[in-house]
Amino acid sequence: MAHGSRNPEALRTVTALLDRVRALRPGLPVRLGHIELNRPVLTDTLAALRGEAVLVPLLLGRGYHIKQDIPDVAAAAPHLRILIATPLGPDPLLAEALHARLTEAGWSADTGRTAEAGRLADLSRFPEAGRTPETCRLPEAGRLAGIGRIAETDRLADVSRLPETGRTPETCRLADTGRTAETGRLADVSELPETGRAPETGRATQTGLRTQTSLRTQTGPPAQPRPRPPAPAPHTAGVVLAAAGSRDPDAALDTARAAALLGARLGGVPVLPGYASGSGPTVSEAVRILTALGHDRIAVASYFTAPGRFATECAEAAPGVVAAPLGAHPAVARLVLHRYEQALASAPLSHPAATVGV
Repeated sequence: MAHGSRNPEALRTVTALLDRVRALRPGLPVRLGHIELNRPVLTDTLAALRGEAVLVPLLLGRGYHIKQDIPDVAAAAPHLRILIATPLGPDPLLAEALHARLTEAGWSADTGRTAEAGRLADLSRFPEAGRTPETCRLPEAGRLAGIGRIAETDRLADVSRLPETGRTPETCRLADTGRTAETGRLADVSELPETGRAPETGRATQTGLRTQTSLRTQTGPPAQPRPRPPAPAPHTAGVVLAAAGSRDPDAALDTARAAALLGARLGGVPVLPGYASGSGPTVSEAVRILTALGHDRIAVASYFTAPGRFATECAEAAPGVVAAPLGAHPAVARLVLHRYEQALASAPLSHPAATVGV
C-alpha cells in the first residue's frame, strides 16, 4: 500500500520498488494499491483478489493511515483473510538506505575536522620543536649530535679518545651494568676506534685490555615517545531528517527513533527531525536549531518512500546538500519482504500469500 501522489515520479518510483521486490522473491504474487491520488486504489486491488493476503504499508511510521485507514479498508473486504504488516519505519535498513542517498548527493560526515578552521587535522606535521619527518626522526630540539660524546645535555660518552690506560674518566666510568655513573644512560660502543671496536662477541677491547660489558649496540638515538594526535573535534556536520509529520505522538516517536538510527549509522553525526506538516519543528526550524548549536554543514535526508509534494517542499528548505527519497533502494525492498515475513510469523496463513499494497 502506497500513499499516492500527483507527482508522476511517485508512481514510477513505487513501481520500480515492486519490481525489485519481485526479483528478490520470484513466484510470489505482488500487487499495488494506493490510499489516494493514484491508481490502482487499494479497495480495487483487494476487490480483485480471493483467499488470503498480506498488506504491507509503504509508510514510515504509525499515524492515522496505519491506525484508521488501512484497518477500515481491510474490514471492507470480508471475502479476504488479510494480515496487516507493521509500517516500514523505523528500521536499521532504512538508516542504511538514508545513508546511501546522502552519499549519492555528495555529503560526507568528515569526522576529522578541526574545531577552529574546520580543516582536516594534518598529523604528519608537528611544531618545529617536535617535527617528525618520515615518522622516524627525533625532534630538532632533541637531536643527538656526535653520538660518541657526553655532555651536560645527556649526550653519549666519547670513547674514541680514551686515555692510554683504556679506562674511562671518573665522570663517565662504565658501571658493571653498562650504564654511565652520572646519567645512567647506556654508553654507545657502536663506533669505537679501530683499536677498540667491539667484536661480534659483544666485548669491547681497548688497547689490549678487555672490558666486559653487557651493552646493546645502539645504531641510533634512543626512541622518543611520539606526540599524541589531537583529540577529534566535535562534529561540525548535522543532518535534518525531513519527514511528512503527523499529530499522532506515536508517529513523532517513530521518526525520532529513525533519526537516532541514522545518526548512529553516520558515526555520531547529530540528526534532528524536521516535518512538512503536523507538530514539531519544520525543516527550516530544525536547520536553525542545528546552526545555533554550532553545526555549519547541514544536509537534509528525505524520509519519504517516493517523490511528492512534501518531499519537494522539504528539499526547497535545505541549506545545502539534499538527498533523494528512499525510493527503490535495495535495502527498502529487503525491508518490504522482512515486514511480510514478520506478518506471516505472527499469524501464519494456509499457504504463501499474495503480497498486496506493496
